[in-house]
Amino acid sequence: MHEGALRALEFDRIVEVVKSFALTPLGAIQLAKLRPQTDMRSAQTALAATTECVTYLDSNNPFTFNCPPELESILTNLAIEGLPLEAGQLRGLADFLTSVETMQQTVTQANEGPFPTLRTMLVGCRSFARETKEIRDKIDDCLYIVDDASMELRSIRDQLRKQINRLQKTLDSYLRGKDTARYLQERVITERGGRQVLVVRTEHRGAIPGIIHGSSGSGASLFLEPLSTVEINNDIVALQENESAEVKRILLVLADKLRKRALDLRHTLTVATNIDDLQARATFSRLLSGVEPELKNDWRDEHPT
Repeated sequence: MHEGALRALEFDRIVEVVKSFALTPLGAIQLAKLRPQTDMRSAQTALAATTECVTYLDSNNPFTFNCPPELESILTNLAIEGLPLEAGQLRGLADFLTSVETMQQTVTQANEGPFPTLRTMLVGCRSFARETKEIRDKIDDCLYIVDDASMELRSIRDQLRKQINRLQKTLDSYLRGKDTARYLQERVITERGGRQVLVVRTEHRGAIPGIIHGSSGSGASLFLEPLSTVEINNDIVALQENESAEVKRILLVLADKLRKRALDLRHTLTVATNIDDLQARATFSRLLSGVEPELKNDWRDEHPT
């Protein structure tokens, strides 16, 4: 159809309304490309699919996709070999893939069915139950990588907790000790540059042997790391670096398991996009109480001369 005719019909405004019913960013992108069908058979197929989806929605719950808003960026990152996904990205993708599989099962068992077009569209959907379960097992609802995500992570964190506890007890002894507490500006433990330190009065700089990590804005106090805690702090910093590296490795392994199924993932995303496209058109049709028209190749078939 000529672009001028489309503008006259305000077709772009119709597309924007239909697109607003998309449940996923991928569906919205596809709907933005909507153009009138020029082939009779294609138009009839599209109309029949929309009618079937309207019937489905009239007797069943609406489609739901637990889709993260940043799905496009997640998929972009997943396409880059060797790049770990963030914990939130993995959980978001896992929730989305699970919702697609749930939708497939729901359509199969739907009321007033069967719905042959919908079921045919869902044939390409693949199950990622194993991968999504592993993601949820290793990343909790707060997006924290759990200790049991790997034996190495469990070991590192056990050592880290022991050293942190040891450090706390050592520093507490300075806060409580009669010979050391009197040199403190405040009886608190604070942090400077990732190291746990004491707040010592400037005039007692040499009273407690240690390393100075700066001073307060007023210059009245110094941030002191006692020599007795330097080695412990070093161990903690090293363990934290090991923890970070192990977490990154775990996230990469989880992402790579999805990358190994790139073709299955592409099929499933295509299914979700096409279903989203269709449900948006059907939702728009229901909003207008639309009725499927009967198409004819030539108006003269109905009006012979």
